[in-house]
Amino acid sequence: MKLPDNIRIAINSTAYYILSYLFVFIVHQAATILASFFFDYNVQVDYSKIFFMVSRYDWYFDSVKIIFSAGPLVCLILSVFMIVVAYRYKEYNGSLKLFFLWGFVHSISIFLGSAYAGALLGEGFGHVLIWMFMPDTGKLIITLISLFLLAATGFALTRTFLLSGNIYFNLLETKNRLPFIVFQVILPFIIGSIIIIGIRFPVNLYELLRILTPLFVILTVLLSSFGFSVLYFDENPRSIKINGSLVAAALIIYAVYRIALHFPVTI
Repeated sequence: MKLPDNIRIAINSTAYYILSYLFVFIVHQAATILASFFFDYNVQVDYSKIFFMVSRYDWYFDSVKIIFSAGPLVCLILSVFMIVVAYRYKEYNGSLKLFFLWGFVHSISIFLGSAYAGALLGEGFGHVLIWMFMPDTGKLIITLISLFLLAATGFALTRTFLLSGNIYFNLLETKNRLPFIVFQVILPFIIGSIIIIGIRFPVNLYELLRILTPLFVILTVLLSSFGFSVLYFDENPRSIKINGSLVAAALIIYAVYRIALHFPVTI
């Protein structure tokens, strides 16, 4: 049975969503592990988390500050690279730009998600705030600023997401704009998040909030997309089909990652 075009769009975008998340997550974990080496801390790594094999008495402010902020800060730097590439190629009709667009969403979400989730729960980046003796008022301000920046990010990304319609269409009309946003953006977020949580299960509340942080970006994209008129791309013929190699790569890479790190690796 032939799948509807919208379902094909959702499958391709979801594959890019989960692939880009895995890439950003691995970069985040690698930065955290590398930072721990500066203090000669041993770590255990599995598919979901990093466990520091350190007595609580061996922690001090510099180690807490550097180790728990390394991952989010590297993700901030990575987000700049991702959005530059995505913006540079926004006019091209190749689908690879979705990897960088979703990669930016994941990078900035991990950075800002670490800030507000850490401030709320006192985990991850929250350890840095605790060691800084930051008052609850300061944590509340960090949370509000983070959520505002996430919403602002979604507003700024709306046109870029709409322009990704040139992968499949010659123009994006008002009547098909909402279905496109749903299948290109909303469903990939929902399905991708479920897959990511399933692969990383069990996840604590801090990690769950970081995985779901793109919701603030996605909702803003959805709401602000109504303000755009018809977008004309070009007259080159298009065909909407599933990228089989992309989907296969996403399945294989995630399976290898999950199996390879099923048992913790001590570093």
